[in-house]
Amino acid sequence: MNKILRNFTFLILSLVAFTSCEMESDLYVENPESPNDKTLLSDPVALEATAQGLFRSWYMANSNYYGPGMALNTMADVSSCSWGNAGMKDLSSEPRAAFNNTSSYGNNVTRGLFNAMYAVINDSNNIQKALGNGVFDTNPNKAVINAVSKFTQALGMGYNALYFKRVWLSDETGVIDGSTGVLTVLDKTPAATYSEAMTFALTKLDAAIAAAASVSTIPSPYFNGSISSGAELARVMSSYGARMVANNARTKAERTAVNWTKVKAYAAGGVTSDYNQNHDDIIWYDYFKTYLVYPGWARIDMRVINMMDSNTDAYWDASKTIYPKSTSTDPRLASDYAYLSGQNFRPERGTYHYSSYRYGRYDSYISEWTIPTVEIPKSENDMYHAEALWQAGDYAGAAVVINAGTRVTRGTLAPVAATSAAVKAAIHYERMVEFPLASSGISFWEMRGKDLLQPGTLLHFPIPGSALESIPEAYYTFGGTQGVSGTDYSAGGWR
Repeated sequence: MNKILRNFTFLILSLVAFTSCEMESDLYVENPESPNDKTLLSDPVALEATAQGLFRSWYMANSNYYGPGMALNTMADVSSCSWGNAGMKDLSSEPRAAFNNTSSYGNNVTRGLFNAMYAVINDSNNIQKALGNGVFDTNPNKAVINAVSKFTQALGMGYNALYFKRVWLSDETGVIDGSTGVLTVLDKTPAATYSEAMTFALTKLDAAIAAAASVSTIPSPYFNGSISSGAELARVMSSYGARMVANNARTKAERTAVNWTKVKAYAAGGVTSDYNQNHDDIIWYDYFKTYLVYPGWARIDMRVINMMDSNTDAYWDASKTIYPKSTSTDPRLASDYAYLSGQNFRPERGTYHYSSYRYGRYDSYISEWTIPTVEIPKSENDMYHAEALWQAGDYAGAAVVINAGTRVTRGTLAPVAATSAAVKAAIHYERMVEFPLASSGISFWEMRGKDLLQPGTLLHFPIPGSALESIPEAYYTFGGTQGVSGTDYSAGGWR
């Protein structure tokens, strides 16, 4: 717990640094941990130091306590929490309410993420510009810097597309007009739709994958030793590609229309074992997993437990204070989930938050703090491959992929039958049971793309209120009944 309290102080200081940056006319957000643009473009030492921190900046923003990850898990009914921290209670209340997008809202989970993502994009663009100007033509790490900065261009833009409805596009050539966006920054450059932004991000990702082919060894600072070669990096990039393409859809109809041939290609070139991120408990750590796992904080939603044990209610019975221990033929219920015999959530906030289980698979991390945590499970990559085959009507091929993976190896479940319904159910089951907390957003995106989010749950975030004030642009938000039903907030749901 001392670790958590110590880093609360660090995070508060970091948030102040991020939110003190104002959005300028080209959506430039300066990274307070990096040198300014003039220094970056003229100083090879500063350039390389910034390049070494690019992925870390992106990773820490995505797994940050002040980011949307924890709230998204509760909105997806994968985790459950009635505490007000990090927007978890407000965004998972029932019935769902509109997201408080005002600049004064203390649990605004997008403000820091928004600034951090554009800071990463800005730094990546500047590094690409410097490389194009020949600043590092004689540097032995030029190929690494090139591949990594292209990669973080793609991640910054791609994740903005996954999280937000509209995205401003830019690269080393400058600001790029979105063709259909209507929200504009001060220089009147249109923002792009999330679909346009993802298309743009994937062009950067494909360039990054190609650039990784010329990389042999990757020095430790770039990924804290988690990736040490260009071949490894290319596989990680490809898995991020599969994740981003498959999950950008806001509805079941949009997910069906995804370019599954591209998903399949990315998955085929993706990770062949879990990609684990190393932590040092100083500048690398994972708050997304910490607070969704730490005793006394979030729990696993009963819906997930019901998937493993149909005798356990999927929705908490308000007349009860505890359920008996669940049983399952899937041993992961015992190995990955920890039974709790009491409640610590406040009943007046809704007994629907109650659960008898917490996620225990990362207990070693929250005890030691320097243990690697999984960022891309191999099973996640496998399920994108399987879904691509399923979407193409190759149910037998999808079943082969599923049965060679964690369903059988860890879950000891019977091999799935090669039928459309069985394969579809098995893919969803693995995503909910095998890796519900692997990385920020992925459980939410799964529920979003299957039309399973509860009615009124926002499907994407608005531009943060603080940014709207800077543009300036009129206040708006999504969720509850704000926005367009079925476009900005869920019109259906698993319940």
